[in-house]
Amino acid sequence: MAGLKPTLHHMNNSQSQRILWLLEELEIPYNLELHQRVEQRSPPELRQTHPLGKAPQLETGDGRVIAESVVIAKYLIETYDKAGKFRGDGNPKNDTLRDEQLCLLAASSLGPVMLVDLILLFASRMTPFFVRWLMALVHSQIRTQFSGPELDLYYRYLDDQLEGQDYFMGNTAPGRADFVLSYPVQQCIAVAMVDIKKYPRIEQWIARIHERPAWKRSLEKGNGYDLAFD
Repeated sequence: MAGLKPTLHHMNNSQSQRILWLLEELEIPYNLELHQRVEQRSPPELRQTHPLGKAPQLETGDGRVIAESVVIAKYLIETYDKAGKFRGDGNPKNDTLRDEQLCLLAASSLGPVMLVDLILLFASRMTPFFVRWLMALVHSQIRTQFSGPELDLYYRYLDDQLEGQDYFMGNTAPGRADFVLSYPVQQCIAVAMVDIKKYPRIEQWIARIHERPAWKRSLEKGNGYDLAFD
Protein backbone atom coordinates (compact mmCIF):
# COMPACT_ATOMS: atom_id res chain seq x y z
CA MET A 1 0.00 0.00 0.00
CA ALA A 2 2.79 2.46 0.84
CA GLY A 3 4.07 2.07 -2.73
CA LEU A 4 0.89 3.54 -4.18
CA LYS A 5 0.92 7.17 -5.35
CA PRO A 6 -2.15 8.99 -4.04
CA THR A 7 -3.92 11.81 -5.85
CA LEU A 8 -5.42 14.70 -3.90
CA HIS A 9 -8.34 16.63 -5.35
CA HIS A 10 -7.89 20.02 -3.73
CA MET A 11 -10.18 23.06 -3.87
CA ASN A 12 -9.22 26.63 -3.13
CA ASN A 13 -10.29 28.22 0.18
CA SER A 14 -11.42 24.92 1.64
CA GLN A 15 -10.76 22.30 4.25
CA SER A 16 -8.66 20.31 1.78
CA GLN A 17 -5.77 22.62 2.67
CA ARG A 18 -5.18 20.54 5.81
CA ILE A 19 -4.76 17.39 3.71
CA LEU A 20 -2.40 19.15 1.32
CA TRP A 21 -0.39 20.25 4.36
CA LEU A 22 -0.32 16.66 5.68
CA LEU A 23 0.91 15.33 2.34
CA GLU A 24 3.73 17.85 2.38
CA GLU A 25 4.63 16.86 5.94
CA LEU A 26 4.77 13.19 4.93
CA GLU A 27 7.15 14.04 2.07
CA ILE A 28 5.79 11.33 -0.20
CA PRO A 29 5.19 11.41 -3.97
CA TYR A 30 1.62 12.40 -4.79
CA ASN A 31 -0.45 13.88 -7.59
CA LEU A 32 -2.32 17.13 -7.10
CA GLU A 33 -5.50 18.06 -8.96
CA LEU A 34 -6.54 21.68 -8.36
CA HIS A 35 -10.20 22.69 -8.46
CA GLN A 36 -11.72 26.16 -8.25
CA ARG A 37 -14.89 27.12 -6.40
CA VAL A 38 -17.86 28.23 -8.51
CA GLU A 39 -19.91 30.87 -6.68
CA GLN A 40 -18.58 29.55 -3.35
CA ARG A 41 -19.66 26.00 -4.27
CA SER A 42 -17.72 22.90 -5.27
CA PRO A 43 -17.26 22.64 -9.05
CA PRO A 44 -19.28 19.97 -10.92
CA GLU A 45 -16.20 17.98 -11.97
CA LEU A 46 -15.64 16.79 -8.40
CA ARG A 47 -18.69 14.54 -8.84
CA GLN A 48 -16.80 12.64 -11.51
CA THR A 49 -14.50 11.11 -8.90
CA HIS A 50 -16.93 10.88 -5.95
CA PRO A 51 -20.75 11.19 -5.87
CA LEU A 52 -20.68 13.73 -3.02
CA GLY A 53 -18.67 16.11 -5.18
CA LYS A 54 -16.78 17.68 -2.29
CA ALA A 55 -13.12 18.43 -1.53
CA PRO A 56 -10.87 16.99 -0.35
CA GLN A 57 -10.98 13.71 -2.18
CA LEU A 58 -8.09 11.27 -2.11
CA GLU A 59 -7.62 8.67 -4.82
CA THR A 60 -5.50 6.02 -3.14
CA GLY A 61 -4.06 4.56 -6.34
CA ASP A 62 -5.81 1.20 -6.02
CA GLY A 63 -9.21 2.31 -7.30
CA ARG A 64 -10.52 3.69 -4.01
CA VAL A 65 -11.62 7.28 -3.35
CA ILE A 66 -11.85 8.68 0.19
CA ALA A 67 -13.90 11.84 0.71
CA GLU A 68 -13.80 12.76 4.42
CA SER A 69 -10.86 14.73 5.85
CA VAL A 70 -10.73 12.84 9.15
CA VAL A 71 -10.60 9.50 7.35
CA ILE A 72 -8.18 10.74 4.69
CA ALA A 73 -5.79 11.93 7.40
CA LYS A 74 -6.06 8.60 9.22
CA TYR A 75 -5.41 6.66 6.01
CA LEU A 76 -2.38 8.75 5.05
CA ILE A 77 -0.75 8.57 8.47
CA GLU A 78 -1.40 4.84 8.91
CA THR A 79 -0.19 4.07 5.40
CA TYR A 80 2.82 6.34 4.97
CA ASP A 81 4.02 7.43 8.43
CA LYS A 82 6.10 4.33 9.09
CA ALA A 83 8.35 6.12 11.60
CA GLY A 84 5.37 7.26 13.68
CA LYS A 85 6.39 10.93 13.49
CA PHE A 86 2.78 12.13 13.38
CA ARG A 87 1.29 9.71 15.93
CA GLY A 88 2.13 11.51 19.15
CA ASP A 89 5.36 12.24 20.99
CA GLY A 90 5.35 9.20 23.27
CA ASN A 91 3.73 10.96 26.22
CA PRO A 92 1.04 8.57 27.51
CA LYS A 93 -1.61 11.30 27.37
CA ASN A 94 -0.99 11.86 23.66
CA ASP A 95 -2.43 8.51 22.66
CA THR A 96 -4.92 7.29 20.07
CA LEU A 97 -7.90 8.02 22.34
CA ARG A 98 -6.88 11.66 22.67
CA ASP A 99 -6.31 11.87 18.93
CA GLU A 100 -9.74 10.38 18.19
CA GLN A 101 -11.52 12.62 20.70
CA LEU A 102 -9.97 15.80 19.32
CA CYS A 103 -10.71 14.79 15.73
CA LEU A 104 -14.33 14.07 16.58
CA LEU A 105 -14.60 17.36 18.46
CA ALA A 106 -13.51 19.13 15.28
CA ALA A 107 -15.94 17.22 13.07
CA SER A 108 -18.96 16.64 15.31
CA SER A 109 -18.96 19.49 17.85
CA LEU A 110 -17.01 22.51 16.64
CA GLY A 111 -17.80 21.95 12.95
CA PRO A 112 -21.64 22.03 13.15
CA VAL A 113 -21.68 25.20 15.28
CA MET A 114 -19.31 26.84 12.82
CA LEU A 115 -21.51 25.76 9.91
CA VAL A 116 -24.65 27.27 11.47
CA ASP A 117 -22.86 30.59 11.87
CA LEU A 118 -21.48 30.47 8.32
CA ILE A 119 -24.93 29.76 6.86
CA LEU A 120 -26.38 32.74 8.72
CA LEU A 121 -23.46 34.90 7.59
CA PHE A 122 -24.08 33.98 3.95
CA ALA A 123 -27.83 34.40 4.37
CA SER A 124 -27.42 37.91 5.73
CA ARG A 125 -25.25 38.83 2.74
CA MET A 126 -27.58 37.26 0.15
CA THR A 127 -30.82 38.68 1.56
CA PRO A 128 -32.34 41.58 -0.44
CA PHE A 129 -31.03 44.93 0.71
CA PHE A 130 -34.26 46.20 2.23
CA VAL A 131 -34.49 43.28 4.70
CA ARG A 132 -30.77 42.60 5.09
CA TRP A 133 -30.71 44.45 8.39
CA LEU A 134 -33.28 42.01 9.78
CA MET A 135 -31.27 38.93 8.77
CA ALA A 136 -28.14 40.54 10.20
CA LEU A 137 -29.98 41.15 13.46
CA VAL A 138 -31.09 37.50 13.62
CA HIS A 139 -27.51 36.39 12.95
CA SER A 140 -26.19 38.70 15.66
CA GLN A 141 -28.67 37.39 18.21
CA ILE A 142 -27.91 33.74 17.41
CA ARG A 143 -24.17 34.42 17.61
CA THR A 144 -24.64 36.17 20.95
CA GLN A 145 -26.89 33.57 22.52
CA PHE A 146 -25.80 30.30 20.87
CA SER A 147 -22.83 30.01 18.52
CA GLY A 148 -20.64 32.50 20.39
CA PRO A 149 -20.90 30.77 23.81
CA GLU A 150 -20.56 27.32 22.22
CA LEU A 151 -17.43 28.28 20.30
CA ASP A 152 -15.96 29.90 23.40
CA LEU A 153 -16.50 26.62 25.25
CA TYR A 154 -14.64 24.64 22.57
CA TYR A 155 -11.84 27.17 22.17
CA ARG A 156 -11.22 27.35 25.91
CA TYR A 157 -11.09 23.56 26.02
CA LEU A 158 -8.66 23.42 23.09
CA ASP A 159 -6.54 26.19 24.59
CA ASP A 160 -6.27 24.14 27.79
CA GLN A 161 -5.29 21.05 25.79
CA LEU A 162 -2.23 22.89 24.49
CA GLU A 163 -0.85 23.65 27.94
CA GLY A 164 2.75 22.50 28.14
CA GLN A 165 3.05 21.32 24.55
CA ASP A 166 3.48 22.79 21.07
CA TYR A 167 0.89 20.65 19.29
CA PHE A 168 -2.26 18.79 20.28
CA MET A 169 -0.40 15.50 19.98
CA GLY A 170 2.85 16.54 21.67
CA ASN A 171 5.98 18.62 21.32
CA THR A 172 7.77 16.90 18.46
CA ALA A 173 5.37 17.29 15.52
CA PRO A 174 1.69 17.79 14.70
CA GLY A 175 -0.57 14.75 14.79
CA ARG A 176 -3.80 13.89 13.03
CA ALA A 177 -5.74 16.05 15.50
CA ASP A 178 -3.60 19.07 14.59
CA PHE A 179 -4.21 18.60 10.88
CA VAL A 180 -7.95 18.08 11.34
CA LEU A 181 -8.42 20.98 13.78
CA SER A 182 -6.44 23.44 11.68
CA TYR A 183 -9.33 24.16 9.30
CA PRO A 184 -12.30 24.80 11.64
CA VAL A 185 -10.17 26.70 14.13
CA GLN A 186 -8.83 29.04 11.44
CA GLN A 187 -12.19 29.36 9.69
CA CYS A 188 -13.91 30.62 12.84
CA ILE A 189 -11.16 33.19 13.34
CA ALA A 190 -11.24 34.35 9.71
CA VAL A 191 -14.90 35.38 9.86
CA ALA A 192 -14.66 36.84 13.37
CA MET A 193 -16.72 34.18 15.13
CA VAL A 194 -14.10 34.22 17.89
CA ASP A 195 -11.44 36.61 19.15
CA ILE A 196 -8.18 34.69 18.94
CA LYS A 197 -6.53 36.99 21.49
CA LYS A 198 -8.66 35.31 24.16
CA TYR A 199 -6.93 31.99 23.46
CA PRO A 200 -3.16 32.64 23.51
CA ARG A 201 -2.07 29.00 23.23
CA ILE A 202 -4.22 28.50 20.14
CA GLU A 203 -2.84 31.71 18.65
CA GLN A 204 0.71 30.46 19.22
CA TRP A 205 -0.22 27.05 17.79
CA ILE A 206 -1.49 28.65 14.58
CA ALA A 207 1.67 30.75 14.28
CA ARG A 208 3.75 27.61 14.83
CA ILE A 209 1.88 25.80 12.05
CA HIS A 210 2.33 28.69 9.65
CA GLU A 211 6.10 28.62 10.21
CA ARG A 212 6.42 24.96 9.25
CA PRO A 213 8.11 24.49 5.85
CA ALA A 214 5.48 21.92 4.85
CA TRP A 215 2.67 24.43 5.49
CA LYS A 216 4.44 27.03 3.37
CA ARG A 217 4.95 24.51 0.56
CA SER A 218 1.28 23.52 0.70
CA LEU A 219 0.25 27.16 0.26
CA GLU A 220 2.59 27.50 -2.72
CA LYS A 221 1.25 24.35 -4.39
CA GLY A 222 -2.41 25.05 -3.68
CA ASN A 223 -4.66 27.57 -5.42
CA GLY A 224 -5.55 29.89 -2.54
CA TYR A 225 -6.51 29.67 1.12
CA ASP A 226 -8.57 32.73 2.06
CA LEU A 227 -11.23 31.78 4.59
CA ALA A 228 -12.65 35.28 5.08
CA PHE A 229 -15.11 35.01 2.14
CA ASP A 230 -14.99 38.76 1.52
